Amino acid sequence: MTKKECRQKYLTLRNEIPASEKAEFDKILTDKILSLPEFESAQCVLLFASIGSEVDTWGVFSECIRQNKKVYFPKCIDGERMEFLRTASKNDFTVGKYGIPEPTSDEKYISNSKNDLGLIPALAVGKDFSRLGYGKGYYDRFLKDFQGISVCPVYPQQLCESVPTDEFDIPPKIIITPTDLIRR
Repeated sequence: MTKKECRQKYLTLRNEIPASEKAEFDKILTDKILSLPEFESAQCVLLFASIGSEVDTWGVFSECIRQNKKVYFPKCIDGERMEFLRTASKNDFTVGKYGIPEPTSDEKYISNSKNDLGLIPALAVGKDFSRLGYGKGYYDRFLKDFQGISVCPVYPQQLCESVPTDEFDIPPKIIITPTDLIRR
């Protein structure tokens, strides 16, 4: 199966999750992320602004703010890269490229500590730590220099044995589903 076919398959599977089941999964995933020792020790947390059927990251965001952690969200800068900007409120966003909320601040993420935690979106992940993103390569370009812990939260329907990859794809360090926690 090609990457394009895989993306369509897993997007369809994710979109078909009933709203009540998705809400339950999101609560479990949020609790699991918040209970990670890596989350507890992180001073800086990088999140993606979830939209549509993506794993909800807003509960993690709220808890980060409550715990006074520095929180950063991505902003597309050009067709090639993104940078993470600090955000302290849900009001600090505007609709950006691809219809995704992007931060309005200009305080760039520069920490890059081994204790930083980054949640990474995916359409599917393999138990072999292969990750299928949306196909633009933004996260892979960012992750190649990221020193922190990358965590890929997904629904059970998005976890498989393996997905197609190429030499530019960067695997996450932790995969979380409502029933699994897999570390590399």
